[in-house]
Amino acid sequence: MMFTIPFQNAWQHEKTVGAKAKNLSILMSRRLPVPDGFVVTMDAMTRTLDANRLRLEDAQELYGKLKAVSIPDDVKREIKGRFDSLRESFGAVAVRSSSAAEDLEGASFAGQYETYLNVITFEDLLDKLRLCWASMFSEQVLAYLDQMDISVTDLSMGVVVQGLVRSDVSGVIFSANPITKNPLEVVINASYGLGEAVVSGMATPDLYIVDKKNGELKKERGLKEVKIIADVIGTRTVETTGEEQQRFCLTDDVVRELAGIARRVEEIYGHPVDVEFGIEEGNIYVLQARPITTAVSEFQWSILLNEEDKQGRFWFYDETHLAGPKSPLFASYMIPAFVHGFNTAFGRLHFPVGENRIKLHMNHIYLSMEPFKGNMEERLAKHQEIMRPLFPVIKKRMLDMVSQVLMPVYERLDRDRQMDLSLAEAREKVEELFRFYQKAWEVHFDVVGPYGAVFSLLERLYEQLTGNKDPLFIQELLVGVMNKSLETDLELWRLAERAKRQPEVLAAFQSEPANRLADRLRLSDAGQAFLAEVSRMLDTYGYRKKNTHEFLGETWLEDVSIPLSHVQTYLQTGYDFDREHARIVREREQKYRAFLDRFPESELKNRFMQVYEWALDGACVRDDHHFYIDAMLSAKSRLFLLNVGNTLVNHGVMDENEDIFFLYYDELIQVLEHPRDFRKWIAERKAEMRENENKDIPTHFGKPSSELLADPQFARMHGTLQVFEQDDGSRTFKGFAASQGTYTGKVKVIRSEDEFGKLKKGEILVCKTTTPTWTILFSVASAVVTDAGGILSHSGIIAREYKLPAVVGTKVATSRLKDGDTVTVDGTNGTVTIHD
Repeated sequence: MMFTIPFQNAWQHEKTVGAKAKNLSILMSRRLPVPDGFVVTMDAMTRTLDANRLRLEDAQELYGKLKAVSIPDDVKREIKGRFDSLRESFGAVAVRSSSAAEDLEGASFAGQYETYLNVITFEDLLDKLRLCWASMFSEQVLAYLDQMDISVTDLSMGVVVQGLVRSDVSGVIFSANPITKNPLEVVINASYGLGEAVVSGMATPDLYIVDKKNGELKKERGLKEVKIIADVIGTRTVETTGEEQQRFCLTDDVVRELAGIARRVEEIYGHPVDVEFGIEEGNIYVLQARPITTAVSEFQWSILLNEEDKQGRFWFYDETHLAGPKSPLFASYMIPAFVHGFNTAFGRLHFPVGENRIKLHMNHIYLSMEPFKGNMEERLAKHQEIMRPLFPVIKKRMLDMVSQVLMPVYERLDRDRQMDLSLAEAREKVEELFRFYQKAWEVHFDVVGPYGAVFSLLERLYEQLTGNKDPLFIQELLVGVMNKSLETDLELWRLAERAKRQPEVLAAFQSEPANRLADRLRLSDAGQAFLAEVSRMLDTYGYRKKNTHEFLGETWLEDVSIPLSHVQTYLQTGYDFDREHARIVREREQKYRAFLDRFPESELKNRFMQVYEWALDGACVRDDHHFYIDAMLSAKSRLFLLNVGNTLVNHGVMDENEDIFFLYYDELIQVLEHPRDFRKWIAERKAEMRENENKDIPTHFGKPSSELLADPQFARMHGTLQVFEQDDGSRTFKGFAASQGTYTGKVKVIRSEDEFGKLKKGEILVCKTTTPTWTILFSVASAVVTDAGGILSHSGIIAREYKLPAVVGTKVATSRLKDGDTVTVDGTNGTVTIHD
């Protein structure tokens, strides 16, 4: 047994010295200014317990008994040798408890254990040693251990004996702001004398805040009412002088030096820390360091919406494109990728827009858009110059990017998800995916930008040709172009047609719910052959899921009941995809010819016809970019990350592979370097996400600029920022007219894909918004009403494809309407009227 260990070796014996001692030893090994000392190990306490016939299991009794326990001679001899040597250098020592529990994830033992200063005699040291041991079993500590679900028998405790620094000034440095959680600020509390005056709250310290990026210093003077100083034995408290109270106790240079020390300690541990320090005769000493258990990392701070972000910017919940709660890992990948992709691609294409940012608040994504602030005339001229050669090749350009940039990485992800990954391999591939996510979203905006530009040009030419603005009419001239969503629906419909020709398969669809269909089909040869056809279809079209922009939730590849339920829907409705699609194309062509016949031949008409052909050829981009990037990227990433989750489960980090999605990216990298138990944090984040999913979250923060309110393109993509003026007593409410026509029928409110089966033929689909996985419902519904979106939202685009009257972006549909209500949807004028 080793009853004592010198500081320089303590980091090698964590189990017997405790966290405080281990941390000091690590810092000393990294050449930080730590006063020398030694640790009385857990072996010394165990030897003492055995000699006095005491047991750790009898924790309730030990608090009182350890204060007067007899310490064996062999333990005392070893301690005395170390103590005498240390006293020759320092004259006195500080004695502090050091528990292994202080390093446990989520535990904060600050103030739970004991500290004694200016210990001079050996007998006094033994008394303080007994008190430190006893403190491990105090009522407060045992209650806290119980709360944290930690058994006292699983712990070990050392006692730190450290040379006493007779501090002229002392205090605490926080490497991240403990109040605002800002990891980019170092906060220092400092006062005169020994540090206990600051730690205990006896003195109001000076406050210093240092910006890590630019070194900017803010400070606030505290009263520093008293200071604790070393006495002949122990310490005493004295009042500070008026002069001391009126001046700052640290110079600016010393403050910045302390901030630098905190950053060094933070780098060593890889997370924010607080550091107790003392300054004696101008020399800085690090007395102890520990993790800040409630800290937010710099990476997490960069993606979380905080109070500083809200200052001077308008943020709104982007329910149209990024609806629903987001897991920490998805937000970690999505937010940097979106910001990089938008600002890089739109900057390169010289779009006349300002910076876009997105952040996470209450597990939901908020968007902030800034108007362009430069020379608009020059910007537009350059933009048009860049766009001109891109308009004829919008579709080809997208397909080239898909084949050259996206598909090679997707194929690698497919291989990687089948591998048994080591921690090092997993980390490397996780980092590669993070970089690829940013490239993929750069492609996303590089693809959709030119299509948006050609549509805007088409609108302007239409206005010049007709003297009117009618974006909805132009949109209706672009329906019927085959895209990946329609291809998926076509393949599902073909499967339904095949099922009709096979009695055993048809009987299964007619008698079984979707979640039992696969099991039933496996019972027959015909059913197995049908499932093989489904599997082949999913090889191409199965990389989609209920919540496109999220890693949580199974893909169609994982849960075949989802596509089977869509096949079942086609069987129940009798929808004929080929006939309906041919009708839509025929009507589009007739409408276009009739429109052209209204105008004589002219250069303007020819220009309109040319741009229309470009827009029609590129119309698939509106949906296909979503198929290849939004849906496929998150689906393939999910499947790969689940495999990384398997590796972490094997290393005791989490219970299930899906738990990986409740880590932030920087945490994932850390645990792939040094695995540690994250189950407590994962459980808390799961509960928080469930709670936020059911909360009414804020729709926005701040006030939108007049430029944003007046931007028609914004309204088309995101809907209005304001609720349409509604008369609470009126039976009619308003939204955007997204697809022409009127229909009167019964309402069915659908809140998630789990409720798709509720919608019956002829009913009106009412929902918050839709994504491509909702397209199947448009073959069932007779009209569509949404809370969110504009005429360019998915809901509007698909309603026009299916010739359904649609009113979108009402803000109130799902709250004002309930199942069974009879309403008239007027998709021409953008109104919904409720009937008695």
